Amino acid sequence: MLKRIPLPAQFDRIIIGGGITVGAIGVPLGIVLVTLVAFGVISAPEMVFFVAAIIVILGALGCVLLPNIVHAALSLTATLIGVAALYLLLMSEFLALVQVLVYGGGVVLLLLFGLMMTNAQDDPVVTDGSQKPFAFLLVSLLIGTFITLLLSGDWGNPTAHVVPFELFGERLFREFALPIIIVAVLLDVAITGALVNVHTASNDLPEESE
Repeated sequence: MLKRIPLPAQFDRIIIGGGITVGAIGVPLGIVLVTLVAFGVISAPEMVFFVAAIIVILGALGCVLLPNIVHAALSLTATLIGVAALYLLLMSEFLALVQVLVYGGGVVLLLLFGLMMTNAQDDPVVTDGSQKPFAFLLVSLLIGTFITLLLSGDWGNPTAHVVPFELFGERLFREFALPIIIVAVLLDVAITGALVNVHTASNDLPEESE
């Protein structure tokens, strides 16, 4: 169906079609949620939670099901932004900011650059594999763990404690300085490995004859 849409070649039909689908589903859903808030059925934080939860679930499904790795990375970005919204509901502004800047921006961009520089499109497409039973077992364990936590959790009204940024920064760069350095070294190693791979791949390319 997307191939029949009269769009220029520069536009990605999957992204355009996905945006149209999300708009067609999201607008009526948004109207329903706003109506429920107006009539006092749900509160505004609950509406934000439902919207963020839907974004997280749809983004996770797109990240797993989309065959194009770039589209999957964009879906991963939507999931991470939805998680940042959940952090805001928990009054963790710093974690929400780090989620957007580090994961939603840095990690996804690093993933895309790594895929582009290592010519990931040349790899064979794996449609089936022996890892499916292990993946099914792992998913079953995770679902069972989540259900157990939901049923045994104490769902009260916790009091939020505001932590000053000065104290947070002091603990972050004094008590947790070693993990931060380790993560920085790992990111440097990943970027260096990608650069070495693209340099090796460029040297292996046949020279064009004049």
